[in-house]
Amino acid sequence: MRPSDLLLDFGRPVAYYPGLVKRFGSVNAVIFFSQIFYWQDKTDSELGVYKSSEDITAETGLSYREQLTARKHLVKRGVLIETDRRLEHKIYYRIDCDQLDQIMTQPVDNLPNAQSAIGESHNGDLAKQQNERPPQDKFDGGGETNPQFDPTEITTENTTENINPSCPVVSQPDENTNDNSFVARHPDAVVFSAKKRQWGTSDDLLCAQWISKRVTELYENASASDDDINPPKEPNWALWANDVRLMRTIDGRTHRQICRLFDRANKDPFWCKNILSPSTLRKQWDKLVLKFAEIPQGEDCLPAQAHWNSPEAWENTL
Repeated sequence: MRPSDLLLDFGRPVAYYPGLVKRFGSVNAVIFFSQIFYWQDKTDSELGVYKSSEDITAETGLSYREQLTARKHLVKRGVLIETDRRLEHKIYYRIDCDQLDQIMTQPVDNLPNAQSAIGESHNGDLAKQQNERPPQDKFDGGGETNPQFDPTEITTENTTENINPSCPVVSQPDENTNDNSFVARHPDAVVFSAKKRQWGTSDDLLCAQWISKRVTELYENASASDDDINPPKEPNWALWANDVRLMRTIDGRTHRQICRLFDRANKDPFWCKNILSPSTLRKQWDKLVLKFAEIPQGEDCLPAQAHWNSPEAWENTL
């Protein structure tokens, strides 16, 4: 028997999307992405797909270090969302289809240069902690939109186009998913996509619509001085409401907190160009909380220390 006759004992060949290599900058990143994208449609967890590094090694052949490098590429591009459940010693992976759509609609020339995964290394934990909580406020953030908004300077745009992968080997979402059974499992859903397991309640949808209205107002204000600026496309409401719901159920936010933080970002000259959807709001939540944290005027972040030779410094010693 020849050694080649034993290949079937090595497992199934790995299928991936070669056309994504230039967009993701790494072959290993595309292999990792393809595996998570395949399994994401088959999990019921809102957190995404859980697979240990050993599982991924067995399925793809990627070593632990190669997996870390691949994750680094995907997280950097906003395609991969990681949820670290430290008490469970698990990391859940979820593909952000909204960001994936954006990357797929950009010309390859506008994307970062492709890099080889060979020799790359990754240090540190990629999991992001979302522990900050803004104060509660009215559901409607109120106020006027930022007049300095310029759509030509947008660095993180939203799009509702869906991606239709051309690789026939990797399983695609089931076209025959029963909507009735999906609604039966999620009776509070008023908008949903059963194929992508995305849904939201009436309040989630209302919050998403409020955000969309504020984004549209930005474009309208900008178009007053530029006739070439067109209003944004209507959002994918199932996706937007789903992102709002995830902020509630997974991140522990309230609708008031979501609207309040978006309102602040919407009025900021820089962030108004970058926070244009619930998805981008969720990604940048921690940065925005720190950015807009209120410090009383005239006070420093740290309390001033008394002089070492003052009565206050000696009162606990004498």
